Amino acid sequence: MDVIPAERMPAALRAARVAMILQSGLGLLLLALLAPAAAAGASAPVFLAVLLPLLLAVVVLGWLVFSWSSRRKWVRWCAVAVEGITVGGVLVRDAVEGQLGGGKLIGAVLPLAIVVILLTPPAARWFDR
Repeated sequence: MDVIPAERMPAALRAARVAMILQSGLGLLLLALLAPAAAAGASAPVFLAVLLPLLLAVVVLGWLVFSWSSRRKWVRWCAVAVEGITVGGVLVRDAVEGQLGGGKLIGAVLPLAIVVILLTPPAARWFDR
């Protein structure tokens, strides 16, 4: 039986995948912290407006992380889209709150870094095979 060596995932892509795992883990933690408050005030639609998009984001990020090793192009482009929406959401939220400053933009740094990594030529080569 011959062993065919598989191409290793570039280090930047491994870092992006770990960052997405970190994002989904922090999202799960936030859901766990907000769930009791939402259950106590179940009639308040404000909690649903916060919890449902967060739940959707955590589910989509988890699905992308588990699909990552398939190396399909759509996984890469879905990850770029999800992280791009995350960056846009942070910017819009901070602009609406009137706090568009350096300290508040820290939430956009990690998703923006993931988008940049996924748009590099090594990422394209790895996902194209």
